[in-house]
Amino acid sequence: MRGRVLILIGAIILLAVVAAVVLLSGGDDGETDEGVVDGAAQGTPVPGEDSRPPASGDGSGLIEQNLVEIVIAIQDLSRGLKIPADGVGTQLWPEQSLPEAGNFFTADQIGDVVGRIARTDIPRGAPVLRRQVVDDLFEIAASGSDAAALLSALPYQAVAVSIPLDPSGIGQVAYGIQDGDFVDVILSFLFVDVDPQFQTRLPNNYSVITRLETGELSIGAPRQGRTEASTLSPEGVLLGPSEPSQRPRLVTQRTVTDAFVLHVGYFPPDGQIVGLTPTPLEIATVPPPPGEETGTTENPTPAASATPYTPLIITLGVSPQDALVLTWAVDSQIPITLALRQAGDRTVTNTDPVTLDYMIRNFNAAPPNALEFALEPPITSVRRFDIGSLYSFLASSLDEE
Repeated sequence: MRGRVLILIGAIILLAVVAAVVLLSGGDDGETDEGVVDGAAQGTPVPGEDSRPPASGDGSGLIEQNLVEIVIAIQDLSRGLKIPADGVGTQLWPEQSLPEAGNFFTADQIGDVVGRIARTDIPRGAPVLRRQVVDDLFEIAASGSDAAALLSALPYQAVAVSIPLDPSGIGQVAYGIQDGDFVDVILSFLFVDVDPQFQTRLPNNYSVITRLETGELSIGAPRQGRTEASTLSPEGVLLGPSEPSQRPRLVTQRTVTDAFVLHVGYFPPDGQIVGLTPTPLEIATVPPPPGEETGTTENPTPAASATPYTPLIITLGVSPQDALVLTWAVDSQIPITLALRQAGDRTVTNTDPVTLDYMIRNFNAAPPNALEFALEPPITSVRRFDIGSLYSFLASSLDEE
């Protein structure tokens, strides 16, 4: 009996020792392994590591990003460079950050980039876009001038043609026409009668041919006029013109309509005209007379005043056929008048050619009756300025101001 009690006490003591050992070893493992490692995994951030939970496909984490392998520049590609094989590579790119659809090259299209020419500078690491590469050097300058870009914005096929301007400003609304305006072109024609074979102005000269007593033919002096029957002579009379040449007949008509004003004056060397203003011509200062010092004379030579901007040429955007009309007018030395159209008006109305007959019929401008008296001094011309005198008048008026 006594032996069984001792055995039972020893078993209890052994179990107590084993339990103590297990508890001691389990507590240390919990602090070193679970307490630290599991704590870091469950919320305690570890320096240098991303604390965000990993993405998963079950919706519990961040949504996975779709990546597309595209062609990028792996070195700086300068404008005009023929792209070498080692100048481009491929890289995975987030789909939502890709350039516009169809404007980039995928990895299997890298061969379409190598050997082509960079139209613009492409920095290292940037995607290579389709609009940034061309096949030949001529396409590099596709941006062109401002004038070409403005022509492309017109609602019709247009070309640019330049015509001269008279210095008086009469033919261009006193220099009121500006870039971006629309104008109508008015031409004035002078018609004369000509011989259809000679293509020379009428009347023709003629000479009387007679046969002498010797049988030879004699050609008289050239005469101008026409023969008419008369009671003054049985042979008639020679009726000749009182003026040395035929009076031309004036016809004025609008020809080109709705022409776009690309630029007034000469273009700058770089062709950039959008946003620029014309620069007045510089006038050199008049030097003092020889032997006189500036500022020492009682009446020093006045310095030339600033000259107002007086362009001598204008460039219009017109249809190809109207470009031929303007070129013909310039080559024919026909006076050209530009009529400024109101803003926003694109309508085209029919016009009738204006002649002396038109003025008489439409404005009752009939010739007056011949009277037995007249004014003195005689009126031989109406008040008007010719281009030269008008320009001198305007210049002197501006100097006085």
